[in-house]
Amino acid sequence: MIPLPSSGAAAEPIFRDRADAGRRLARPLARYAADPDVVVVGLARGGVPVAYEVAAGLGVTFAVLSARRIGVPGMEEVALGAIAEGSRRFVPNAVLQYIGVPLDLVERLTAGERVELDRQASLFRSTRAFPDLRDRIVVLVDDGLATGATLRAAVRSVRNAQPKRVVVAVPVASRWAADELRPEVDELIVLFTPLGFELIEPWYRDYRPVTDDAVLSLLAGPLRRVSMTVRDISERLGRALGGPTAQPRDDERPVVIPVADGMAVGALGMPPWPAASAGPRRSHHVRGLAILAHAAAGGRNNYRERYLAGRLRLSGYATLRLDLATKATPPAVDGSTSLGTDVDQLATRLATVCDWAIHARILGAHRISLIGSGLGGAVALIAAAHRPRGISSVVVRSARVDLAEHALATVQAPVLLIVGGGDRQTLVANAEARRKLSRGARLLPMPHAGQAFDEPGALGGLGEQVVSWLDRLATKPHITLRAPT
Repeated sequence: MIPLPSSGAAAEPIFRDRADAGRRLARPLARYAADPDVVVVGLARGGVPVAYEVAAGLGVTFAVLSARRIGVPGMEEVALGAIAEGSRRFVPNAVLQYIGVPLDLVERLTAGERVELDRQASLFRSTRAFPDLRDRIVVLVDDGLATGATLRAAVRSVRNAQPKRVVVAVPVASRWAADELRPEVDELIVLFTPLGFELIEPWYRDYRPVTDDAVLSLLAGPLRRVSMTVRDISERLGRALGGPTAQPRDDERPVVIPVADGMAVGALGMPPWPAASAGPRRSHHVRGLAILAHAAAGGRNNYRERYLAGRLRLSGYATLRLDLATKATPPAVDGSTSLGTDVDQLATRLATVCDWAIHARILGAHRISLIGSGLGGAVALIAAAHRPRGISSVVVRSARVDLAEHALATVQAPVLLIVGGGDRQTLVANAEARRKLSRGARLLPMPHAGQAFDEPGALGGLGEQVVSWLDRLATKPHITLRAPT
């Protein structure tokens, strides 16, 4: 099974912090104590405090190796793969093939992470040279093993140095990742492999981010002695690279939007942009606003919505992942007789959210695209009919177009109907809906995909088709959208 985030039960923390985990991890490694051939290597940055305690407990050499996870767009905590210092090779993860992320996009993401990898490596080597690993026992340590991507990249990098033995030691791991990694190392030590493991963070009470300064302090002494070093090196790297060394962040922030009968909850995200474009010019880097509307409470957080939103942001679109269900009047989604009424109610909420985005001057709201699947697809089509001059385009996947039949003829925006090639019933219904739409409708069957797009490669292919279609529309003359007064 491919490990992707879900809303599972909360984990009970096992470790107080990374230092506590490191002290406990040193115990099963006691046979390596005081061995001059042993080098404990912590993965920067999260694994360094753990490795420091392991090395201190064993009385052996301590070193730091930089490795970078290449995150899934929109789900950066899930790895597509990783790269590590000492090797230019990208090490793929099983998630890459499952989602179907295009290789050119992987190369683009990897190039950005490689800049940060080189920056980290130069920074940490300025304090302590990396030891020679030839014919030595290398104990690679990280703070946990979720997918294993960064550790696999680190293992392959370390193997290039021809060590005698490679041991990986982590405090906590998913069973899936441990089984994947075990054949690549001489020994794997894991303290805990709990059921329901998805992310590392819940197993620590204190899992605050590890900074460059914290790593340097463990490598070289008091923090006040290395702060100037951090600043000096960052400035030098900035000049060498022709700009700031910090990578642009792609953060989303929660939003609560008032609608007539309650509050709609969402996550608003902006595309990454270079620091040089900060300020008023940022608006020129946002191509539009994609509202990913979900009919069920919590649906905005499923991995399909997160990936699609992340992929859109990489192409310059702001995104709003939106739950249309409110606590006051949750919709019926069980096929009851009130379902049609509920779809219209949800569409009214979505139209209100579009008005809010325009009035609030959300970046990208000059060109709003509605994106929905299943019941949410019907809602998006009806909302577009409600706002014929306020919606730039509509994308629906495996949509319940039968529930929007009464509104199809009044939809003025271009529509992309995406259906899994294996979903014959939905394909027939969408073909009929296409004939009823007023203009610009395109029906796109996706081969090798079913209704939920769970098949390997289906989600990645979906993302590329949506981005490509929106990009083509974005080249058409600019339209200034207005909300009803």
